This record gives sequence, C-alpha cells and structure tokens, in this order.
Amino acid sequence: MSRWLVTQRDRQFTTKDLEELKQLARQGKVGRGDMIQPPGASDWLYAVELPELAALLKATKRDDDDDLPAARKAPLLALAVFFILVAAAGGATIMHYYKLLQGVNLDLMKDLSLTEMLVTGDSVSLYAEPGGTSAVAGSAAKNDKLQLLSKRGPWYRVETTSGTQGWIAVDQVVPAYFFADAETKKDYDPIYNPDRYVFVRNAGWMQVPDAKGKKNVTVFSFQLQNSSKFDMENIVLNATIKDKNGKVLEEKEVRIEGHIKRYDSSMVGTLLPDPKDKAGERRLLTSTSFADLSAVDPDLQLRWSEGIEVILDTPGFEVANIDLLEVRAVPAKIQ
Repeated sequence: MSRWLVTQRDRQFTTKDLEELKQLARQGKVGRGDMIQPPGASDWLYAVELPELAALLKATKRDDDDDLPAARKAPLLALAVFFILVAAAGGATIMHYYKLLQGVNLDLMKDLSLTEMLVTGDSVSLYAEPGGTSAVAGSAAKNDKLQLLSKRGPWYRVETTSGTQGWIAVDQVVPAYFFADAETKKDYDPIYNPDRYVFVRNAGWMQVPDAKGKKNVTVFSFQLQNSSKFDMENIVLNATIKDKNGKVLEEKEVRIEGHIKRYDSSMVGTLLPDPKDKAGERRLLTSTSFADLSAVDPDLQLRWSEGIEVILDTPGFEVANIDLLEVRAVPAKIQ
C-alpha cells in the first residue's frame, strides 16, 4: 500500500492509498489548505497543489479553506524545506509549527532578513517585562515584522517597524531563518537562541565584611564563554542565594556592560569611578570591553578589579550562584 500523510489543524493521519485520499476530498474531509506528503516524499504540499486532488477540492470547498495563504511557488518550496528540517524532531513538532503558520502570509517571508520574524497571532501584546504579567508596552498584528533585540528564556525583546519595544513569547513569532537551508539555519540559530551559546564558567563567590556603609556584600568571580559565530552583548545575569536545604532565599538581576567576542571568553570585572567624580558609579564590564577602554586610557587599570560585588539583603545563606538570564547576539555578517 502507498500511504499518504495528511496534516490538518489539530491532527495528523494517513490514508492507505490515493483513492482513499480522493474519497476524503470528495466528502469535504480534506481541504485545500491541508498539508499532504506523498508516499516516499520528504516535501509537504498543500492539497490543492496536487493535480490528483485539485479538481475535487475546487468542487468541494470547505469553510476553512480561506486559511490557505496567498503564497504559491517560492514560499511553498520554503515551507517544504522548513518541514523537512523539523521532521526529525517528530510529528508533534510538525503539528506545532503547522498550526503556528496558519494564516501567515508566506509571501512576506521573501522580504525578511534572516534576523527578522513575523507575528503569527491575530493580535498580540508586547509587554514591558518578560513573563506576560507586566504592563503592556504596545501590540502587534498578524504578519507584522519584528526585529529581535535580545532573548530571555521563552521571551524575545523586540522592536516593531514603528519603533515600539517590548517582550513577546517565542511561540508567537516565526523567524525568517526557519525557512533557510539547513546550513544557514544552523549558522543563524545563535541570533534567535543566544542563551544556548553563552555559558558561565569557573564561577566562585565569597562574602566580604561589611565596610564603608555596605552590608551583605557578595563578590562573584567568573568567566563568560561564547561558543557562537557572533559577538554577544546586552548581558544580564541572575545572582541567586540559597539556604543549606537548597531553598532560594533571594534573587537579583545584574546587568553587565560590554561584549564577548565570537568564539572567545571574557572575565567580568568592576571599574570604579574616578575619585574626582563624587557622583560617579562603578561599572560592571566584560574584560574584553575594558581592554578596549584601557587601550585609550591606561590609567583605568588602577581602578579595575576582576569580579563584581552584589548586595543581597538576606543574610545567612549557604549557596550562591551566578547564571545567564538574558543576552543578545550582534547580527553581523557570518564569517
């Protein structure tokens, strides 16, 4: 038997042969916008693209057939490539992205750069903070184009074409690079998943005696490793302390200035303000960016020390961790 694979909105099934598939089309149980994979093929096509079904589907149009995107030849080929790329992850992944793409205008994908994405929901909110519980900073409509600014867990910080910035859930957008070939997709993955390529290494911590009016000071020393082809910036870390039973007592976000070069690592340190600047504040920097500054002003070395101080309000903790929370890959040309 030659089984045909059919993917609809919320389910996937097979037919034993072409005749059964055609019978389902006559009965209106297969629509123009359903995805079909012929026997032995790796490509996915809309049912209406199959010559064996086109006339039948035209005569038995379903109410939901209007969901078929206007895109045709080139976008359909791109969509087929996309499904091939995710097929290895299993049917659940295919189903997820098929439902995600319903109604998205694939013609627009041709005009996107590989660092941009399209909104998939009818109307989605952009939040002031990640998590979906903060104030709404703006909104975006289906097929709106967004530019990625950084990533934090399952949330992207984005900017609309009108300049509005906010946070949107990862599963509410389709990145353009999903439709590229496998090699290009691998190259650009750090743009959309930078947190998978930056690691905290050789971390250590120590509590210091209270001094100069500061209490509960913990000094963290560590290295940031970048394993990608892109420089990384917009680094936010999370300092966490726990009791002896592993219960989290307190968390504090720590923003780091500077960048980490591609395929490189960087210590993180503190640059004290100029003693003459009474209102000056210490700067937390990557050693890579500090090296750039000190090359211009060597005297900065006198105010630099490796490690960062974090003031945590909860005393008596047993364990302290420093972890990556947010980061952005600089979308420069891949080398």
